[in-house]
Amino acid sequence: MSVKRLSLLSSVLLIVFSLTAGSVAITDAQAPGVAHLSGKFNIGYAGYDSFPLLVGLNDASGLLGSDPNYIAPKDKQMLGKYTGSARGGQYTLDLPPEPEGRPFDVTGSGKPTNDLLIFDVRLMSDVASRGYMVPNEDMIADSLNLSVDVVLQGGKLLVWTADNKQQFPTDYGADKKLFTADDPRTALPTGWSLVDLDSHPFKISEDPSATVDLTTTGSGGVVNYQKLSCAELIPAFLDRVQSTYPFTDLKKIDWATLRAKLIPASQTAQTPADCQRIIRDFANAIPDGHVDYRLPALRDEYAGSTGLRMAATSDGQIVATVLRSGGPAAQAGMKLGALITQWDGKPINDAAKAVELQFANSGTPDALLEIQLDELPRGPMGSKVSVTFQNPGEKAPITATLTRDEPKPVSGIVTNPPQVEDDKLPSGLGYIRIDAFESLSSLQDFDKSVDNLIAAKVPGIIIDVRSNPGGLSQMSDAMASRFYDQGFVVGKEYALDGRLVYQDLVDPRQPIYKGCVAVLVNSNTASSGDIFAYTFKASQRAIIVGNTPSAGMAGTVSGGFYNLPDGAFIQVPTGGFYDDNKQLVVEGQGVAPDVKVPITVESLLSPEDGVLDAAVKAVTQCSQQPSTATP
Repeated sequence: MSVKRLSLLSSVLLIVFSLTAGSVAITDAQAPGVAHLSGKFNIGYAGYDSFPLLVGLNDASGLLGSDPNYIAPKDKQMLGKYTGSARGGQYTLDLPPEPEGRPFDVTGSGKPTNDLLIFDVRLMSDVASRGYMVPNEDMIADSLNLSVDVVLQGGKLLVWTADNKQQFPTDYGADKKLFTADDPRTALPTGWSLVDLDSHPFKISEDPSATVDLTTTGSGGVVNYQKLSCAELIPAFLDRVQSTYPFTDLKKIDWATLRAKLIPASQTAQTPADCQRIIRDFANAIPDGHVDYRLPALRDEYAGSTGLRMAATSDGQIVATVLRSGGPAAQAGMKLGALITQWDGKPINDAAKAVELQFANSGTPDALLEIQLDELPRGPMGSKVSVTFQNPGEKAPITATLTRDEPKPVSGIVTNPPQVEDDKLPSGLGYIRIDAFESLSSLQDFDKSVDNLIAAKVPGIIIDVRSNPGGLSQMSDAMASRFYDQGFVVGKEYALDGRLVYQDLVDPRQPIYKGCVAVLVNSNTASSGDIFAYTFKASQRAIIVGNTPSAGMAGTVSGGFYNLPDGAFIQVPTGGFYDDNKQLVVEGQGVAPDVKVPITVESLLSPEDGVLDAAVKAVTQCSQQPSTATP
């Protein structure tokens, strides 16, 4: 599944795809059985609204076998038409008289047959606008009801038979599993049949013009717990998360202890704030950067501000980098660059570690410390905190008591923006900033910049994904694909039972840039931003430059969005990112820079961009040597 951290997209495109060559509309006179399908779809998750889609008849042998990620080769795909957007659309699809598909064993005998083929109607994203289905796009709706880990839970299946001798199940057998030896069976008519797996026994139809609405898959949906009481919510939430969370071993999650703490607390919760504190306790126990949450009933607990922001140097010093004029810290005499050593009588690093996180967790030390230092100055309005600091150039430390007041705009050191003209730096190198992998316009702008830089024959390109929070992994894949002349699989996602359910891949898109490349990262380069950097790092296609590793958030949150009572929200990952050896990569460690630029007090207080300067130097040196676009 894609690695998502999307803001809601408001624009809606109206896109219509025509049938691919080779898809043949048939009539009742040509062949018996279902000839034409139509229906509606409505995806609850808004992240796909502005992107093109594809709808088509897909070989379902993978979904019901060991490789749910299987998609037929593009020259054999049977695509239909759609109108509207993911949020609400309609489709039509004509069925070929003799489809192509993989043999499948429907009897449990171990003998697949070419004379009986099974298909689903699938709606997929087409972020890269390829016009055909690929394994790194998202399956967001289907004629089958599919869970977040792509397990069949019902729906409608299309079945084609070469003759009327083919046996097909009429229901589940005693083992409650489909396509096993104990299924009751019947002979199907020649041609197409539509099988309703939600009826018992299964309803088998030969309607030549069937209506089949598509159901949002687990990966395209949002879990709605808004109407549950706290005592109902917490057990239901923990049951689902425990069954879908991919990093239990990596993160050393003790579910039994969590349940023993949180479920009893849910039974005595009296107010929305009581229940949302339980959600916060859960989130603080999961060291994962994709665990984001919004708990409006707890706003008062962090509404006050000391008018201070802090950052850490590479050697562990904590520095005041932003001060509000007239705010509590400034009134106490604190100046920019002050070294902060004590917080409420504790060493500053110990105080930071004890922070109760209010918005998000993290899986890497650099990113976690950044969050902790951001939240440490907050607290209830009027609450007090004792702070010890030493201003630049002063010999004696100062201890002051700060009273938190209303947050207001603050000022700090602003890094000079890169001087870019026609996508080029003064050095002559190309420079492309990617803020997020979220909107179709971002991909279009990126392609335009790469095209311009290829035409200008620049010796190298610097791609800046610092503080890129991620978005759609298929968009990061598409952007990376402009820098490789051979395709390859970047990483894979497996269900907990070992089935391959998703692949990130490079699928070259012309024209290809073959010069030197640097990718800039920081501790907030997250999710598909992590994977973008990993693609270049693992293939040795680019030089990674930064102060720290990326955020180490390579899990996917497809199907991991939860709307909770009283306006609360949380997201929790549902899938991991694995290399060819089935080893988790990136998650919890990030993508380390090849050129690491230390963070110092001076660099924190300087408007100069030391990371960009280091990248310019590295790419300039690289451009003097042969380079390749091949991984």
